[in-house]
Amino acid sequence: MAFWLAIFDYAQVIGCASEKKARIRKLWWKMKEIELKPLPADTVREVVKRYIAARGILIESPELYVSHVVKQSGGVPQAIVDMLDESGKERIIDKRKVREMRHEAGVFYVDFTPLIMILGALIISMRYVGMGTGDKTLYILGGLGTALFLTFRYFAFKGVGR
Repeated sequence: MAFWLAIFDYAQVIGCASEKKARIRKLWWKMKEIELKPLPADTVREVVKRYIAARGILIESPELYVSHVVKQSGGVPQAIVDMLDESGKERIIDKRKVREMRHEAGVFYVDFTPLIMILGALIISMRYVGMGTGDKTLYILGGLGTALFLTFRYFAFKGVGR
């Protein structure tokens, strides 16, 4: 890190990161952060069409190929380059190869952690509500739900942090 801090005093350095690591925090203090938005779909389409024309790639269904690259890249320039380079190695790109093309940039995840935690809290609180109101059925269902939730939690988080 000392090497890079010395370089920052004499040169302009441009870096790119998807997440900031805590161990190089001093480097981030010296750099100005610029938020980049993904490329619009029209621009990605134009880039892919020009690449196809320049390389002369034979594609069974060009429109399917272009739309698939647009969707899977998510507008990330590196993802576009990766997908074009990988598919450019093939002589002929048929529909099956187009469907098999994947890139991590096009995969979006929904985090269900808050929902699971709220659901777990509601299940566990059922037991105490049943105890407070004297409702034995609610108390038993809350106890069973708590046991199931804690069992589920054990298996859901097994292997996390390895």
